[in-house]
Amino acid sequence: MTTKQKLTIGLISSVIVGAYATIFIYQRIQRAKADKSIMPAEEALKILRDKKEDGDTPIPEFTQEDSIPFVPNQDSVLDELQKFDVISGMGDY
Repeated sequence: MTTKQKLTIGLISSVIVGAYATIFIYQRIQRAKADKSIMPAEEALKILRDKKEDGDTPIPEFTQEDSIPFVPNQDSVLDELQKFDVISGMGDY
């Protein structure tokens, strides 16, 4: 292997390691910013309680129809037990 090839391999390796280190450090900085912006649970609970007391946020009213999942095609190849599993949610593990 010639000296020029060794220098080229060394340069490419250095660029790859430098790019990896830059990305690693950038991700650590972004993670530290995200960790600082996390709100404590007590403060979040206080905000939720204040919103509930204000009455600004309407509470949705759900009907029985809202709890039935949509089955795309009633005439599909699903047998009755499979349709029951889809509608009742019993097929979800």
